[in-house]
Amino acid sequence: MTADSGAQRGTGVDRSRASLRPRGPSVELWGVLNVTPDSFSDGGQFLAPDAAIAAGLALAHQGAGVIDVGGASSRPPGATYGAGAAFVAPEAEAGRVLPVVEALVARQQTVSIDTARGLVARRALEAGARIVNDVTMGADPALLAAAAEHGAELVLMHSRGDGRADAAGTDYGAALVETVAAELGAAIEQAARAGIARDRIWIDPGIGFSKTAEQSARLVACLPALRALLPGHRVLVGASRKSFLARLAPDADGNMPPPTARLAGSLVAALVAARHGADALRVHDVGETRQALLAAAALEHLAEVPRG
Repeated sequence: MTADSGAQRGTGVDRSRASLRPRGPSVELWGVLNVTPDSFSDGGQFLAPDAAIAAGLALAHQGAGVIDVGGASSRPPGATYGAGAAFVAPEAEAGRVLPVVEALVARQQTVSIDTARGLVARRALEAGARIVNDVTMGADPALLAAAAEHGAELVLMHSRGDGRADAAGTDYGAALVETVAAELGAAIEQAARAGIARDRIWIDPGIGFSKTAEQSARLVACLPALRALLPGHRVLVGASRKSFLARLAPDADGNMPPPTARLAGSLVAALVAARHGADALRVHDVGETRQALLAAAALEHLAEVPRG
């Protein structure tokens, strides 16, 4: 036994192990809860309210600080998803999510409502949701009005049109980050004019929406530049299980792995986004993402500790 190890034992603290103790990820995790029959990754699994409520509580137990509840798929049309998401009437969308939102709020969970409809946003906020996650950058004035009246936080996700990755939608010239920032900036101004406090507005680069696989990857890698162009706004990144990961990393046969086989790519994207300044990550696999973040933080910390 060395004198140093004896001193550690004498204090009752094993410092070599204490340095590995997880203190929680520095980035917040938002658990994805799709109360839909047709979402790209887990559609139909949680359509029944009891199943959705149980899944939401499980996500919270795994480490999600926010449960992001959606009642209508937003998958864009195109080569990957064909015609894209089926139309869902706002009343039907509200009917899917409200029992889930109410139950999770009653169990002291922080809930985000993933919707582009003002009617759904208002009812979810009345039921206790605290965040509106809008994939259309505030296209519905009624959604902005509801968020303003309830003092809710608002996520504005970058997209163009219906989100398809066609030639027109993905034409950013040589200034991808600057153009995304400019279009998000216009949406921020619109939300501020509607009465939403600027410090309650989040931005999301819109991975997979109106972006090629390379553009999506570049936005994850270039988060510091995006943050610098839009200072004062927290950043949410939703790269989990998305098709750009499958295009960047096909399987051994050259095929795109299905959504449920994209965990490794999702974890890499989460680690890169966290390293580059994301404030929150919207993920399907909360427990695995938390473990990856904690392990990476511990390893990086140990690399910085001077050797005695």
